[in-house]
Amino acid sequence: MKHKWIFILLATSLLVQQCAKQTAPTGGPKDTIAPQLESSNPEKNGVNFKSDEIQLTFDEPVQLNNPREQLIITPGVGKKFELTTRKNKVILKLNATLQENTTYNINFRESIQDLTEKNPAKVKLAFSTGSYIDSLSITGHVTDVLTDQKLKNYTVAMVQAIDTFNIFKHPASWISITDDAGKFSIENLKPGDYFLYAFEDRNKNLIVDSKTEKYGFKNDNITLTKKTDSVKLSVFKLDASNLKLLSARPTFAYFNIRTSKSLVDYKLSPESNSEKILSVQESDLSTIKVYNTIPGLDSLQARLQASDSIGNKIDTLLYIKFAKKESTKDKFSVNIESPTLNEHKSLLTATVHYSKPVIDFNTDSIYIQVDSVNRITFSKNDFTWNTQLTKLSIRKKLDAISKPPVAQPTQKSGGRMLQEKKNENFVLTKGSALSVEGDTIIRASTPVKKIIAEELASVSVKIQTKENFILQLLDKNYKLIEESANIKNHIFENITPGTYFMRIIIDVNKNGKWDAGNYKNRTQPEPIVYYTNPKGGKDIYLKANWQVGDLLISY
Repeated sequence: MKHKWIFILLATSLLVQQCAKQTAPTGGPKDTIAPQLESSNPEKNGVNFKSDEIQLTFDEPVQLNNPREQLIITPGVGKKFELTTRKNKVILKLNATLQENTTYNINFRESIQDLTEKNPAKVKLAFSTGSYIDSLSITGHVTDVLTDQKLKNYTVAMVQAIDTFNIFKHPASWISITDDAGKFSIENLKPGDYFLYAFEDRNKNLIVDSKTEKYGFKNDNITLTKKTDSVKLSVFKLDASNLKLLSARPTFAYFNIRTSKSLVDYKLSPESNSEKILSVQESDLSTIKVYNTIPGLDSLQARLQASDSIGNKIDTLLYIKFAKKESTKDKFSVNIESPTLNEHKSLLTATVHYSKPVIDFNTDSIYIQVDSVNRITFSKNDFTWNTQLTKLSIRKKLDAISKPPVAQPTQKSGGRMLQEKKNENFVLTKGSALSVEGDTIIRASTPVKKIIAEELASVSVKIQTKENFILQLLDKNYKLIEESANIKNHIFENITPGTYFMRIIIDVNKNGKWDAGNYKNRTQPEPIVYYTNPKGGKDIYLKANWQVGDLLISY
């Protein structure tokens, strides 16, 4: 009997535990209905609200989802707010003093969800600390200025227009987050003058970090007297910080100069004309590597002149010196970039990149190997070097194409054309280039790519504008294929079939390149206009042996 009662007690205990445990129901249709707001304090569009605690009641139990990221309160109240939940109730403690006679708008976005399928409650609550609700609004969209793509999850911010506000130092007051179509909306605003801008806000601090975040702004303040729609904000990447010299010192076998940001241009010249300085800009664009061309000197005084993309400059004297201790030097390597034969234009082009400056080069050691006997050679006039002596551009005009019925051997002359059905190779022989550090390259070769007119396409375009412009053809990844300047009727020829975009850059300052905006001077990026096809898209489809056009771009 004693054992029987023990068994009954254990069974009863297990049954009670199972009844008390809450689990999601199994079976049946999937729950797709979001929690519905039954009541709130304050009420929607309520007035004369004086508390800093907001309560919401839903028709079912709810849970929270990352409220720090999801919740948007405008005007801003800081980051000290607390959001808690108890069954079907949500309590928002603002922990801030609300402004008098101000309309607040709280967008909970996806911060409140049901327990089963995590369906987010769509709740936006507007209330006023005064006697009325402000009703003005501003809507629009955010795009990338270079690609014209609509951008989602960008922060659109607005503040009352005051001269002391700085987007790089001060947090925003009114904010909105763009949706998947790049659209934004800021509501419940009072009449007045506002400054509007947009940025990525990766670190969620409501302050623009120009080193890591794209941003854009309206030049002029917006005066709100009525509902304002279709505002376009174009964002760009531009480091707006000051340009500084961080260090200049020996590093292993080299002398390195580091600046606080990327450089668009620099010049390093000795104060004495008796010495020569060779240097390269590293891939981070903020470091200059100087090679030791002064082995007999302890140091060399040089002048550094450098500039960044917004016109900040460095102009200073420094002393270049190298460590006495022997150090391992970088390997000397070469990369041959896409040697191409355009048969239609009888033109051969190629680019050769060297990892170090080249101080001696043998023109006879670079050629096109046609077959085991014949080759095409180059002359000095076919070569162009960059200022750092690390990039060799090759452009050679060949004789007209001949197509004999039976392939004949070509001459060794540099003016003869390549034969058909041959595997021609672009060749750099061993030792063809001598680096600043006295080492040479190993042999390198790569096949020559042939461009045949019948396999290619062309597209013609007409430009209607009174401004200076740069016309660009881009592939579907926005890589530049070809460009021209101020030619209103242009044909892009010998284009590989595929999908392309076409745009014009309005060259306002006539410097032959696109310039981004500058918040310090409140200048906008130079305008960019894309060709739009009849369906409203940017795509241009090119087929082999086909010409598209005339396409029209107007500004």
